[in-house]
Amino acid sequence: MQRWHVTAVLLAAAVGTVAVVPTLSSRLSPPTTDNLVVDVSTTPLVEPPQPELTVPDALGDGHLELDVGFDRSAVLKGQRTERFVTLTLTAPDNLGEDFRRPVDLAVVMDASGSMSGRGKIDYAKRAAKLLATSMEEDDTYSFITFSDDATTVVPATAIYEPKAIHEAIDRVLEGGGTNLYAGLQKGASEVKRSVRTDQVGRLVLLSDGKATAGITDPVALERFVSTLASSGVTVSAVGLGLEYNEDLMSRLADVGGGTYDFVDDPKELSKVFTDELDRTAAVVARDVRVRVTVPDGVELLDVIGWDAERDAEGWSVRIGDVYAGHSTKVVARVAIDGDRAVTGVGATATATYDDLVHGDQRQERDEAVLDVTTNTQLVASSVNRERAASASRAWGNWHLEQSARAYQSGEVDKAKDLISTSNAILHDASIEFDAPELEEDAVRSLQQKQVYEAHAPASTEGRRAIKAGKEYANFATR
Repeated sequence: MQRWHVTAVLLAAAVGTVAVVPTLSSRLSPPTTDNLVVDVSTTPLVEPPQPELTVPDALGDGHLELDVGFDRSAVLKGQRTERFVTLTLTAPDNLGEDFRRPVDLAVVMDASGSMSGRGKIDYAKRAAKLLATSMEEDDTYSFITFSDDATTVVPATAIYEPKAIHEAIDRVLEGGGTNLYAGLQKGASEVKRSVRTDQVGRLVLLSDGKATAGITDPVALERFVSTLASSGVTVSAVGLGLEYNEDLMSRLADVGGGTYDFVDDPKELSKVFTDELDRTAAVVARDVRVRVTVPDGVELLDVIGWDAERDAEGWSVRIGDVYAGHSTKVVARVAIDGDRAVTGVGATATATYDDLVHGDQRQERDEAVLDVTTNTQLVASSVNRERAASASRAWGNWHLEQSARAYQSGEVDKAKDLISTSNAILHDASIEFDAPELEEDAVRSLQQKQVYEAHAPASTEGRRAIKAGKEYANFATR
């Protein structure tokens, strides 16, 4: 899904000995439209001939692989046990060199007055121009800005001659408030009027501040983005700097089925936009949703890092887009009642999605086997190291996110306790399951704790650590 762009925002300090505790297993007025709109007569919106895709026969019917299972598949009869169910969706990367989806992409950029600081507007315009240059002739590009209202700078147009697009973007000036909703509306309008059935529709939202004009209610914003995703237009969000609402931006990316990025240094925007184009062009499955049902005796406690819809039989999660060569995981913490649960299927997972290779809807299904036994040796030997490491990483980084939230609210001692728990889970699991990446996460958690100890939450360093911690947890729990 996603990279973590802020890799050096925490204190640079030597990391000492890591404590061991029980392991897991035991972001002027707006310019007038007349000055900004591209002359689309030079860049007409047409449908060029579409290349024929060649897909290897070995991939079979669907192009997602689904795996579900318990971190430990056996539990003791008569005891209540907490375990983890790990679901992994993978899109193979061997789709052939000809596999590339045409892209209909809208950049929706904040042009409010705050974008003048640190050269943000200049770096954002440079990134938007590079993105247009990087697109192919059968792609479609649009560029929208928002301040007190929204302006369509580049209407949806095929990429034949990027020069006119660049000139229009260069004329953008910053000033005014932040009407995020108006920007989303205009961006969606451009994508929806031009997207073709074989294209991937994507809206990339960039903002450095909180919504201050137009509709500012987070629920209304989320509802609009969710509706867009259901109609085939996914939304990714990029938060720039330290003043934007990271919870809202990450939430919009979640309900929009796209990705979320925190960018502290504006110079990183070009890479973020380029990566977004690469991912969008490689979408294999769209509007991916997973549902997990569990039998009597298995109770859902948490779905880690995802907003799940629960019911009496289980839970559902909207994943969004899945890209070629990429895996997405959903980890759930469950309680198993050893008096009521029985040996057999302990969880059933179903994934439904639009398969963009075949152009139809597909479904994958898998089952997690559970053994309820009196044999303690069988329980001890039933650990699945890969699933357990994956669950440990999600659980440890969930504590990282909770610590960032506690620190943000001024509960510094609570934040330090949570980060210590995060560190212990990750460190112990890295040893038990021979997973070096978990030790890297453990070191990161100690660096986060050092920020908590040295800086106030309202300081520049504190605010940066809060955003960085939440973003990394968003990545590492999935």
